[in-house]
Amino acid sequence: MNTAARLIPLPPHTMQPGLHAGFWLRVAAYLVDGLILAAALALAYFALDGTAESWPWVPRLGWPLLGARPSLWLLMVLVPWVYYAAFEASALQATPGKLVLGLCVVDDYGQRVGFARASGRFFGKIVSGLVLDAGYLVAAWTPRKQALHDLMAGCCVVRRTGLAAWRQAAAAAPAPAALLSPRGGMPGWALALVVLGACAFLLLPFAAMLAALAIPAYQQHVVRGEVAEGAVATARARALVAEYIGQRGALPDDNRALGLPRPDAIQARYVSSVGVMAGKVVVTYGNAADARISGGHVVFSPVGNAARLQWRCSSPDIRTTYLPADCR
Repeated sequence: MNTAARLIPLPPHTMQPGLHAGFWLRVAAYLVDGLILAAALALAYFALDGTAESWPWVPRLGWPLLGARPSLWLLMVLVPWVYYAAFEASALQATPGKLVLGLCVVDDYGQRVGFARASGRFFGKIVSGLVLDAGYLVAAWTPRKQALHDLMAGCCVVRRTGLAAWRQAAAAAPAPAALLSPRGGMPGWALALVVLGACAFLLLPFAAMLAALAIPAYQQHVVRGEVAEGAVATARARALVAEYIGQRGALPDDNRALGLPRPDAIQARYVSSVGVMAGKVVVTYGNAADARISGGHVVFSPVGNAARLQWRCSSPDIRTTYLPADCR
């Protein structure tokens, strides 16, 4: 191929219909690559024994990878990057998924891309997916069916047969001088976006691990606050129990003995009832209470005589981590 032909930019798909890969063809290639990567990462997960059983400080959020070894997180970052960048920069110019569907990745002039440009294209995918994958969807409207990360990296995804046909036509009929231009690199704004995307991609696993620690701690704090509000709702009942003991030297049998309404008539935002049973004040959680304590109980038991009456609290069905400090 002569020098002029190498400098001819790839034409838009309207001028060369069989050249550029369509959106759904690229989606199919992505799914094939996704299956390959998923299998590779699953093997790595089991090989590294990525379980949370030996890491008791890692909260359980229903996703076992959150308790995996840090080396697995590193693999989850590096493997996809090396997979896409190395294959697309190789002599194959395509990942296995693209090879199966007869596609390859080239630059704006139909030439093989280097590892750096392929890496820029990979990390640019993070930017493409930031807003509901809008960066991917633009491939349906751009002249050469390029997604945002393709535009950023100066790449095109083309059909191999269409590329070969275009090269033959370009070699036989060199482009006018107006079409010839030196190959340029990525513009500054694109490089900045790629760097930001790469940083976000590398930080995502660590952000997920921090969230895995912070979210349960915050949820525990919220639930503990609800339990504390329930304890406040028992203040009047406990005061009446103390008064009853001081006057009669005995424990009241129930709410009626203290002149209180029936238990389910005493409610609060997180409390469905407050009842007195043999001197003990029992608060039942419900209404807007968190599911982890809804239906649960905290029992306040009087201890000592009328002169030095104290209260001890416990719960038969609420985890101790949600109880106030003096109830544990």
